[in-house]
Amino acid sequence: MKRVIIFVIVGLVTFGIGGGMGFVVGRSMAPEGGGAVGGSSARVMDTPGPIVSLGEFTSNLAGSGRHVITFGLSLEALNDQAAATVSGVWLPRVKNAVLLLVKDRVYEDLTSAEGALAFSEDIKKTLNAQLPDVRGEVPVVRVLFESFVLQ
Repeated sequence: MKRVIIFVIVGLVTFGIGGGMGFVVGRSMAPEGGGAVGGSSARVMDTPGPIVSLGEFTSNLAGSGRHVITFGLSLEALNDQAAATVSGVWLPRVKNAVLLLVKDRVYEDLTSAEGALAFSEDIKKTLNAQLPDVRGEVPVVRVLFESFVLQ
């Protein structure tokens, strides 16, 4: 009888320690503010603007070697007026600017995610410098790659 009581007590103590440690570890891994993961805590997301698809681009890359890049490109516009500007009479100039930018890139610059992000930022800066402002703001918010293949 004594053995059974000792086993029960040791089991309860072990269970209590394990539960307490699980609680401490769980609290340390929980997001700040006590909100549930994936729930509607304090995280605020901005709503995407209208998307203007520019289609596929294929170009040779600069530098030694015969490397080719093919990528699909879309632009997130500030609003509907900016999307109409980009997709209207400015579309040929936009596509030309993208092609001229990619011609200056070398293969090694585009093989990493950082290189592709730098390329998208350069596209955004160049287009916003060439396109007219929409109500005092730049028309292109983000440059989005739909596909990206280096050969």
